[in-house]
Amino acid sequence: MNYLVMGAGALGSVFGGLLAEQGRAVSFVGLDDHVKTMQQKGLIVRGLWGEHKISPVSAFYGAEGLSGTFDVILLSVKSYNTASVIRQTLPFIHSGTLVFSIQNGLGNWEAIADAVGWNRTVGARVIFGAEIEEPGVARVTVYADKVLVGSPSGDVSSERIQLVCDDFNAAGIPTAVSGHIESSLWGKVLYNCSLNALGAILNVPYGHLGEVPEVRETMHRIIGEIFSVAGAKGVSMPYAGPDDYYRFLLETQLPPTATHRSSMLQDMQKGRMTEIDALNGAISRYGRELSVRTPVNDTITAIIKGIEAKKG
Repeated sequence: MNYLVMGAGALGSVFGGLLAEQGRAVSFVGLDDHVKTMQQKGLIVRGLWGEHKISPVSAFYGAEGLSGTFDVILLSVKSYNTASVIRQTLPFIHSGTLVFSIQNGLGNWEAIADAVGWNRTVGARVIFGAEIEEPGVARVTVYADKVLVGSPSGDVSSERIQLVCDDFNAAGIPTAVSGHIESSLWGKVLYNCSLNALGAILNVPYGHLGEVPEVRETMHRIIGEIFSVAGAKGVSMPYAGPDDYYRFLLETQLPPTATHRSSMLQDMQKGRMTEIDALNGAISRYGRELSVRTPVNDTITAIIKGIEAKKG
């Protein structure tokens, strides 16, 4: 199979780089100096999974130079760009192409399926972290659990997804096929919505959030609202209830990621838009649609929007 990474940021570079190192045909598309450096010097992936130098690299600044079609699209752009980027990708898709969303947040799968159909849309729960250390270098910074991949609608056979899963595992990215990928994604939404925006607002690593009683209580309330919204949407959650997940977050998930600085914080420091609309903002939006009150997620979203406006 040949792969196209649309959005060669940190995660896309790790996935694509490690696949290419194993001999898979991988093309990268991006719009920054990272891609330009990859074109000239190749790609380095380092960090928790060791040091890997991949050269030469098939990298494109924008999609204009691409040709042919691809068997697998790894979509790793920011959620607010999903709809526009998947439309740019349509000329490079054939009848059997699968599009894997390796993105944060809610709403990406629906945007992909609107363009290519649910029979080509595969969801992923990615719960390791990476960052661009410098142009041409992606660092794996944190690992919480294996990647889970699956068909949100059930329209893509597990056998087809397993082939890609096998490639990920061969590349050193622990991955498994899930028959309940929506539940798995909402499990990650719990983690992201509890920590990501708060870490950005307070400009602290995740570990600090668990040390302050008032912040812990805010996290607890965020979690309760997410469970209420998920229940109204009919989503089966992977935890028994808000208290169950709250304990799991503090005791199991937070300690190994205590030094991690949120992706939202990194985006704000670089003057970029955040993905708040796909995280706490999505919970607020669903709450309004379903008449479920979400005051804490509403407030968190408003504060991030205010910071974005100030930076703009």
